[in-house]
Amino acid sequence: MQENNNYILSIVIVNWNSKQFTLECLESIYVNKFFIERPERIEIILIDNNSSDDSVPELSNRFPKISIISNNENYGYAIACNQGMKIARGKYVLLLGNDTALKENALSECINFLGSNENCGAVGCRLIYPDGTLQGNCKKFPKFKNALYTYLSLDKLNFDYDMLWFDYASTIEVDQISTTFLMVRNDILKKIGYFDEQYKILYNDVDLCKKIWNCGYSIYFLHTAETIHFGSHSTQKAGYKVRKIMYFDILRYYRNKFGYRAYLLYPILVFRLFFVSFLKFNFLF
Repeated sequence: MQENNNYILSIVIVNWNSKQFTLECLESIYVNKFFIERPERIEIILIDNNSSDDSVPELSNRFPKISIISNNENYGYAIACNQGMKIARGKYVLLLGNDTALKENALSECINFLGSNENCGAVGCRLIYPDGTLQGNCKKFPKFKNALYTYLSLDKLNFDYDMLWFDYASTIEVDQISTTFLMVRNDILKKIGYFDEQYKILYNDVDLCKKIWNCGYSIYFLHTAETIHFGSHSTQKAGYKVRKIMYFDILRYYRNKFGYRAYLLYPILVFRLFFVSFLKFNFLF
């Protein structure tokens, strides 16, 4: 589907058994000043990954003007997002987590920034928790040692990779930024081929940002725009099968980037998978 000159923004949201969060996310869009003033210039595309909580009928009833793609199975985040991005008609595409609530300036600030900076391929904003606490969402591109530090829980050794020196009080170029809120030029998405669907849940955002940079465009963090992020509730509810896919995504990314060295991660990831699954089982029972 071609871009429609009437649409400046397409908002793509994926839902999986998170009806209430998605409802609140959509409500925050509908009361956003930019949306109120220009509703005909924004389209909302929701992809539901076979939710079992009656998400689709309630969301479609409450918001009849949004486009809903209802999958008959859980395809994961990357495939679902691609479904939405491929039919997006806006000049810009906003990948938005369903567990977010837009602050007043989030849309207008990012749209204006992209409009004023032609070499910027994507822009993200400040993420905050509901209590106002800052939530870090910018990182460097990972080196192999960063994977070891991360999954061995040696987070203090990832000071530079996690950009712990950054106070999020200024607008800067970054390597990667979370797709919880990432506004991207639609023509770039077409050029780079959207998400790599081999990454079902994790590291698709890292790979996407890398492809934007490889295409010759920069990525910016914009400190004047802000969005509330409640947390990754879909993945928090994930059972063993979904978590297994997540850990294979991790291994796959580092294998693709660093070759056979990545298999050093295998026993670490297996241990983490069973440890987390064991804790979850005992917490529930």
